[in-house]
Amino acid sequence: MGVIIRQGFKSTVVSYTGVLIGALNQLVLATEFLTPEEIGLREVLLSSAMGLTIMAQLGIQYVMSRYFVYFEDDKRQHNGFLVLSLLVGLVGTLFCALLFGLFKADFLRLFRADIGLVGDFAWLIMPLTGLLVLHAILETWARLHLRIVANAIAREVLLRVCQTALMVAYGLGAISFKWFVLGFVTSYLFAIVFLIAYLIYDKRLYLRLHHLRVPPGLGKEMIKYAIWVMVGGAGYIVAERIDGMMLASLVNLKQTGIYAISFFIATLIEMPRRAIAQLSTTIVARQWKEQDFAGMQKLYQQVSLNQLLMGGLLFLLIWNSIDGLFQLMPNGLIYAQGKYVVLFIGLSRVIDMFFGINNEVILNSPYYRFSLISIVFLAGISFLTNYLMIPAFGITGAATGTILSMLLYNLLKSGFIRHRFQLKLLSTQSFKGMLIIACMLALSFVFPFQSKNNWWVFGEIALRSLLVASLYIGLVFRLHLSDDLQVYLLKAKAIASNLLPTK
Repeated sequence: MGVIIRQGFKSTVVSYTGVLIGALNQLVLATEFLTPEEIGLREVLLSSAMGLTIMAQLGIQYVMSRYFVYFEDDKRQHNGFLVLSLLVGLVGTLFCALLFGLFKADFLRLFRADIGLVGDFAWLIMPLTGLLVLHAILETWARLHLRIVANAIAREVLLRVCQTALMVAYGLGAISFKWFVLGFVTSYLFAIVFLIAYLIYDKRLYLRLHHLRVPPGLGKEMIKYAIWVMVGGAGYIVAERIDGMMLASLVNLKQTGIYAISFFIATLIEMPRRAIAQLSTTIVARQWKEQDFAGMQKLYQQVSLNQLLMGGLLFLLIWNSIDGLFQLMPNGLIYAQGKYVVLFIGLSRVIDMFFGINNEVILNSPYYRFSLISIVFLAGISFLTNYLMIPAFGITGAATGTILSMLLYNLLKSGFIRHRFQLKLLSTQSFKGMLIIACMLALSFVFPFQSKNNWWVFGEIALRSLLVASLYIGLVFRLHLSDDLQVYLLKAKAIASNLLPTK
C-alpha cells in the first residue's frame, strides 16, 4: 500500500495541475466562448468514441492488466506483449469503423432535435476512437511498469493545454468552430506522441515482432477473458455515459452542455481514485497469482477507507462553494441549473470511491464473469432510471438516476466479494468517516452561501473552504482514521510547526 500511496500522491499532484487547466477550460473558457449546444456536441462526440473504444479494444486493455505477469521477461521484451496488444487494437478499430459506417444513419436519428449539428461532425467519431484505443493501450503499458505519473502528464496536463490553446484561438476568432472540433480530436494525438517518446526514453517501447510468443495454454484463456470483459466494459461505458447521451436524445444538446459542465465539477472529486486504481490493478493481479488473500484483504479495506476520506473532503469543499462558483462563471445563471447535478453526481463519486477496488478484485479473480452480470445490471438500471427521470426532471433526473444505479451496482459487487472471497469492506474507521461526511453535508444546508458581490464571493469561498478543510482534517487526524493518511498529516503538521515563529 505504501507504493500505491506514494505513486498515487505524485500522480494526484500532476493530475490536479491538469485539473486547474481543465477547470479553466470548462468553467471559464468553455462557458464564455462556447454555447451550451456546442459543449453538448463535444460531449456527444467524446461519449460516442469512448463507447466504440471499448468495442474496438476487443478487451485487450483488461487482458494486459490481468496477463502481463505471465509475459514478463525483460530479456525477451516481455514476449512481444505490447506488439500483440497493438495488433489487437488495430483489428478491433477497423472492425468498429465498418460497423459505424453501416449504422451511421441510425445513430444520427437518435438526435432528432440537433441532427444537423451532430451530422456535420459525426465523421470524426471513428478517428477519435482510433486515437483513444492507441492512447489506452500505451497508457496501460506505462501503468504496468508503474509509470503512472507519465500517464497523468499526458492525459491531465498535455491534453488540456492543447485544448486551452484551441479554446483561446476560437474565442479570439482565429479559428472557426469546425477547426476547433478538429483540433479537439487531434489533441489526443499529441498525448500519444508524448507517451511514445516517454516509453522510448524509459526503454520500454518493445516493438520487435519476432519476440512475440504467447505462453503455452494461455491463448484460449486470454480470448475467453477478453470476450467477457469486453462486454462488461461496454456495459460500464454505457452506464457511465448514458445520462449525457440520453439527454441529447430525449431533450437537446443545450441541456447536455449544461449537464456536462456540472458533471465536470463533480468528477473532480474522483481524481485521487484514478491514480490509486491504476496501481491497485497491477498489485491485485499479482496477489491473485500468489494467492495472497491476507494482503488483498488489507489492500481492499485500506484503498476503500483512503478513497472515502479523500473523496469526502473534496466533495464537501466543492458543495460548500458551488453557489459562489456559479456566480463567478461566465453565463453562470445558465449553468446554475445544474447545481443539484453536482450534488448527486458528487455523491455518486464518493460512493464509488468508498467501494474501492471492487472491480479490480473481481476482474482478476477466477470469477471475472460475474463482472459481466453486474455490468449488465448497471447498464439496465442506468437506462431505466434515466429513461423515467429525464422526461420528468431533466438534468437533475439524469443525475439522480446515476447515483441510484451506482449505489445498487456497487452493493451487488461488494456482496459478491464478501460471499465468494470472504473479503470485508466495512470497518469502524469507514463508519466514522461516513458519519463525518454526513454531518458536515447537513451543516452546509444549515449555512447556505450568502455573498452576491463578486469580491465577497471570493472571500466567502476561501473562508468556507478553510473552515471545512480544517474541521474535516482535524477530525480525521484526531480520530486516527487512516494510518496511511496519518503519516502525511503528521508531516504537514511538522512543516507547519517549523514555519511558525518561535518565542
